[in-house]
Amino acid sequence: MKSCINLVFFISLLLSFSFKNEVKTTVIHHKSHEKSRQNVPFSDAVQVNDLFFLTGHIGKNHKTGNLVEGGIEAETKQAILNIKEVLEHHKLTLKDVVKCTIILADINDYSKMNVIYRTFFKDNLPARTTFAANLVAGAKIEIEVVAARK
Repeated sequence: MKSCINLVFFISLLLSFSFKNEVKTTVIHHKSHEKSRQNVPFSDAVQVNDLFFLTGHIGKNHKTGNLVEGGIEAETKQAILNIKEVLEHHKLTLKDVVKCTIILADINDYSKMNVIYRTFFKDNLPARTTFAANLVAGAKIEIEVVAARK
């Protein structure tokens, strides 16, 4: 009987300790820091604790509102620069990116896109998925990332 009571006490102690140390999840929905993107029907980034899930970015120059000219290479560069700007707004850099999803309008642009991508991501490469699909506004590429604050 005494050993049974000790076992119940020990299990109760373990359970109470584990419940006190639960991690709280904090979710913050961030609107864009750009006035022209304040009324879009999605968050610019969603922060879950130290993870930042950025919305997809196309090769649109946010100052002009137009896709940049120059094909897949120019659009890839602009999309990554747009992502870099959002990351910097949240005190992050491209080095904090842990996952990258790339959507190409034409999968045949894969090699050309990779040439530009490699100029931005050189070391500690993020995990990446690439596939083809129809994109908004005639874009040739859309890129979304997940970044982790270290």
